[in-house]
Amino acid sequence: MVSADEQKEFEYRALFNGVEIIRNEYIQQCNERDIKWSFLKKNKGLDINYIFQLYKTIKRSRADVIFLHSGNAVFPARMAKLFSKSIKQILVRETQANHLKSKVDWVSLSLSLLFADKIIFLTEECKKQIASKLRWIYRKDKIAVIPNGINMAVFKPLLKTDETKIVLGMQSRIVNIKDHKTLLSAFSMLLKNNDGASNLQLKIAGDGECKAELEEMTRLLGIDNHVFFVGILNEEKLVEFLNSLDIYIHASLGETMSTSIMQAMACKKPIIASDVPGINNMIIHNKTGILIPVKEPGAMAGAIENLINDRELRASLAENAFAFAKENYSGSIMFSRYNQIFTS
Repeated sequence: MVSADEQKEFEYRALFNGVEIIRNEYIQQCNERDIKWSFLKKNKGLDINYIFQLYKTIKRSRADVIFLHSGNAVFPARMAKLFSKSIKQILVRETQANHLKSKVDWVSLSLSLLFADKIIFLTEECKKQIASKLRWIYRKDKIAVIPNGINMAVFKPLLKTDETKIVLGMQSRIVNIKDHKTLLSAFSMLLKNNDGASNLQLKIAGDGECKAELEEMTRLLGIDNHVFFVGILNEEKLVEFLNSLDIYIHASLGETMSTSIMQAMACKKPIIASDVPGINNMIIHNKTGILIPVKEPGAMAGAIENLINDRELRASLAENAFAFAKENYSGSIMFSRYNQIFTS
């Protein structure tokens, strides 16, 4: 959004908060864009002092618009608005897939519907599901649908330099709601079907609570010489990572709207992904990507092998995905939609 604000219509400030330590990449991006930032650490569980400090920090910001990337902070934001003359709007961007929401997530969303001035959903499907499930507090005038956008001047196709390897890859948080286990099982099948082909590689970018378990799984499957966990990548390295791939694979149990898939599309990569909500509304099967049933490694292995052997199909899927991303997922389109809300 900041990059898409080419006329610098707004001044931005970032408040990072939560149980995880702020990533250096975020600090670097703020410094490069002259964004003032602060970090507020939260202890696990109910942290009353954190809530109070969050309230004070938001109130001191003197911002016109408070833009929350989840509803967890909507109550202290609402309190700050009550005691501040500067805060005009509280916006909540809702990103968690509905079928993967915990009880805490549903409580957080309910509070957002009560206390926020505007709730932003990423898809029409998500909005309709919420309207049905929480109809007792759902207010149509509070709702907007704005898909995510990416900076397509940054995420763009680059020439793949190493043609001796067939490289598959996925990037995401390495957590339970992703389906890396199916990906690893499928890749193991693929190697066995091709007599352990030395030119096949799988790169997994990201980090999270399940990483150690997945590393152990690669050892047990005997594929650790072909699988590379490359860690969390900054924006520049992520673009390099995506452009090093022949096929992008996104194995997941559900999304709201996958930024990773958008980035792969913008880098003109053929995509194989799980046929689940938040993905199947982004990919048109056999046109902008290949959709496969969730938790079926055999189906995934077959789809990968088919794409490896069909260069024309890979090229067609990549071109269609790239065109779709330009038309639907550019950061400038996203910014213009948010701009209408910020200035209303």
